[in-house]
Amino acid sequence: MSDLTKRFSEGAKRALGTALSLAKEMGHSYIGSEHLLLGLLEDSESVSSKILNSHGVDHNKAREAVIKLCGKGSAR
Repeated sequence: MSDLTKRFSEGAKRALGTALSLAKEMGHSYIGSEHLLLGLLEDSESVSSKILNSHGVDHNKAREAVIKLCGKGSAR
């Protein structure tokens, strides 16, 4: 674990891990803000997810939009 991630909360670590998994699943070779957004939305009990949901951001719709905008490569 790097010094940087040691300073992250457990929730942030989970969101980053989920973002990495989703990026790989989508066949993307990078982790962008779109993957971070999906990582935050994935944990429906997190404060960030609840805030985003309260503003009309839906995980499934966001995922569809990411795939539509960024495409989907081959999963790694």
